[in-house]
Amino acid sequence: MAQTMTQAAGSMFGSWLGNSAPLIERAEGVRLWDVDGKEYIDATSGAIAVISVGHGRQEVVDAMAEQGRKFSYVQGGRFRHEVADELATELARFTPGDLNRAIFVSGGSEANETAIKLARAYQLIKGNLDRHLVLSRERSYHGNTLGALAVSGYDQRRAPYEPLLLNIPKVCEVNYYRDDSGLSYEEYGRVCADDLERAIQEAGPRRVSAFIAEPIVGAAGAATTPPAGYFERIREICDAYDILFIADEVITGLGKTGRNFGIDHWGVAPDIIVTAKGLAGGYAPLGAVLVSERVEQVFKDAEQPFMHGYTYMSHPVSCAAGLAVLRIIEREGLIQNAAERGGLLFEQLEHLKAEHPLIGDIRGKGLLAGIELVRDRDTKEPLDPELGVSLRLVQAALDHGITVYPCQTGPGHSDQFLVSPPLVSTPDDIEEIVNRLSLALDDVEEGLRAS
Repeated sequence: MAQTMTQAAGSMFGSWLGNSAPLIERAEGVRLWDVDGKEYIDATSGAIAVISVGHGRQEVVDAMAEQGRKFSYVQGGRFRHEVADELATELARFTPGDLNRAIFVSGGSEANETAIKLARAYQLIKGNLDRHLVLSRERSYHGNTLGALAVSGYDQRRAPYEPLLLNIPKVCEVNYYRDDSGLSYEEYGRVCADDLERAIQEAGPRRVSAFIAEPIVGAAGAATTPPAGYFERIREICDAYDILFIADEVITGLGKTGRNFGIDHWGVAPDIIVTAKGLAGGYAPLGAVLVSERVEQVFKDAEQPFMHGYTYMSHPVSCAAGLAVLRIIEREGLIQNAAERGGLLFEQLEHLKAEHPLIGDIRGKGLLAGIELVRDRDTKEPLDPELGVSLRLVQAALDHGITVYPCQTGPGHSDQFLVSPPLVSTPDDIEEIVNRLSLALDDVEEGLRAS
């Protein structure tokens, strides 16, 4: 007899929901069902952007099984295999510029760790022995491992581990909604981009190896989005100081924003792209570091390898999943679908804003939408952190059969969350997501009035 959600004992450690979390039994498309038969729309694609081509794609499962029957694992540094080579070749058709070389790992944190070490190795080979610092922005998130967390600007996730983290200068965030300078959107973006030069000077130009940034911020900033000209200026500054530009596309890669990669909205080619989450669609752990030929050439000319490795690099079954997912994305036109469905999502969210005074700002691109909640829309006054509004909304959303993703809150940060449905979402899915979100906001607003 199947356990119900309330009966499940469980031996898992660390979940903040504990045994109260729904016990999922099956999933299909953009929907999940728990053991009690309750339906949930996966409006965050799992952890923001994982479920890209939807749940239950037999084509992906079959590709994984076929690869597993051939061989499930070989040591990545010692052997090559066809499925990784093919995935690298296919990915190169999606990337801007000359980012035609790939390193495959198990997820976003590993990918960003790899990029950080790659930037250091690149500078060492060039004779820049002191260049080791990777600059990043004040509100950013690049992963849970210590190196990735060190370059993150996410106070809540950093705080417990602060003594273990490098203290690296941060570049200002780009959040025009919270700016009171009176600058135009474009002028504000230029000022924010120029702050990278300030941070380089503060750190010491001879000590900086790279700058890392999410094209559109995910968990730390609920889809804060720079204006046109911002990343173009970032590229100029990186070139002027001979530092690498790393685009963290763990969330924004492979269609989430309605383009191949988020950075494509700015027409800029970074030196390194990091992507994960939706790359294998949630069917297997997989991340990728995409490296420009210019960076690779430095290693080739020096005849030196990149000294780095993980046990599960280029895992054959994971790469098979990634290749199958990539083919579905291309065959079904899912990047264009994300652009079209994203337009509908933002249109309907604006209607929702008119009905709910709790909503202060809506931002993002494609199927990555951030919503910031405020106490007063006119003054943009944040809600009292003690009220825990973001977590109230998470629970209210679950009650109405929808997932939302809470973002960084606490002193100095407003309550904010992400809605980020899979690339396969239909117009009816978008409408149902917004309808259920409206019901959840009704509950939260009623609870706030009562308290």
